[in-house]
Amino acid sequence: MIGIVILNYMTYEETSNCIGTIRATCKSFYRIYVVDNASPDGSFGRLLDTYSSDADVELIGSKVNKGYSAGNNIGVLKALEDGCTHILVSNSDIIYHEGAIDRLKQFLDGNIKAGIAGPRILDENGEVSEISRIFVKTGIMEKLFATTRLRSLNYRNIYRTYYGLDKSFDEIQKVYHLVGCCFMMKRELALKVVPFDENTFLYEEELILGIAAETAGYETYSYPPAEATHLNERSSRNIGAYALIHLVCSEIYYCRRYLKASRLKVFPIYMIRSMLYLERCLKNRSYRMNLGKYIRESARRFMSSDGLG
Repeated sequence: MIGIVILNYMTYEETSNCIGTIRATCKSFYRIYVVDNASPDGSFGRLLDTYSSDADVELIGSKVNKGYSAGNNIGVLKALEDGCTHILVSNSDIIYHEGAIDRLKQFLDGNIKAGIAGPRILDENGEVSEISRIFVKTGIMEKLFATTRLRSLNYRNIYRTYYGLDKSFDEIQKVYHLVGCCFMMKRELALKVVPFDENTFLYEEELILGIAAETAGYETYSYPPAEATHLNERSSRNIGAYALIHLVCSEIYYCRRYLKASRLKVFPIYMIRSMLYLERCLKNRSYRMNLGKYIRESARRFMSSDGLG
């Protein structure tokens, strides 16, 4: 059985749509685990009203929102407890194309060393997302020259190498990690890497999972015969300035904890992100209102010895 974990945070419409596409396109035996991350808008109540009597959906409410990894841990651990052989972690704003979930399972079943596989990700216009697969471990240089505005410098082609822009999007590719919006993993790997590190509230989870999968001796693949559409990050639309705050805090934690990087090495990344935050303050009231929070949270992480504070 495939355990499909969907994290809901104020996204009733997207979650319902995602469930609908799973039901319409997946022929394998599955169970959907919807974890509500303490949504304050009543969306969990609406989900209960809609799906509480449905045998293929289990609804789990978290009283506290501890972030992406913590929320997914609730669903994945329940799926493992129920004996699921495969775990599909899905954002609520994913639309699955015909046979996508079945094909991911078949691919993993047919490849002993493959532990994780993800579909080709399309945007709302049907165009292939060029930044949905990462081919190398994310180090400080990749952080600087692939994920910030410094990528325009084209330093040693790090940006192209990082996202594999010179590789086919139509062929199966072994990668270092995938984006976290949608991926499937074998039970054997899940038992080794779950619970996910909950010290990142939002972002950097994929980078950490890539390291964990490699350490466990499994490979990760981008699998184009399976396709899914990602609806422009609608699942995170309701958090505004908090998204960037969490990105910076998680980024500092990742660099300090997993790369063992010194403050000196992390400082340029921190400054670039801070300038981006200040730029957004000029245009967006939400960012201005949360400037104090950004300074406190990010500085505490930066000055700590382990990226946590």
